[in-house]
Amino acid sequence: MRTKWIAAVAAAAVVGSVAVVLVQSGGQPPAERTLTGCVRIGSAPAVFVLRGASATSTESAAQPDGQGQQLPEDYLLVAIPPAVSLDTLVNHRVSVTGVVSDPGVGPPPPTGANAAEKAIRRIAVKSVKEIAQNCAAR
Repeated sequence: MRTKWIAAVAAAAVVGSVAVVLVQSGGQPPAERTLTGCVRIGSAPAVFVLRGASATSTESAAQPDGQGQQLPEDYLLVAIPPAVSLDTLVNHRVSVTGVVSDPGVGPPPPTGANAAEKAIRRIAVKSVKEIAQNCAAR
């Protein structure tokens, strides 16, 4: 009985997260975005952060503020597909495509993520493309 109750609570949490994401996006499924930044290892071996990330130039030009510029931001990489090996891309500049969500919304953070990592925006990874073999290259 206890196992069924735990499973029901877990299922409700997942459904609630999806509902919040849909409400935040006006009832439409969230759109994928492409962000470019530097892959850094987080507080645990399975935790990765995209540091100093910004949208691609076509996305930033479409920002509602009309300025076309976005300040760099950090993102917690979540829901990383098994085919994507971020271990080999640590300290590399990459382009990540996925769905961005606010902290506490969408896929859960990886096991071992600390409070600071859980407090930043997330991107559910669909694909990763290496841009440069170091973070200094732009």
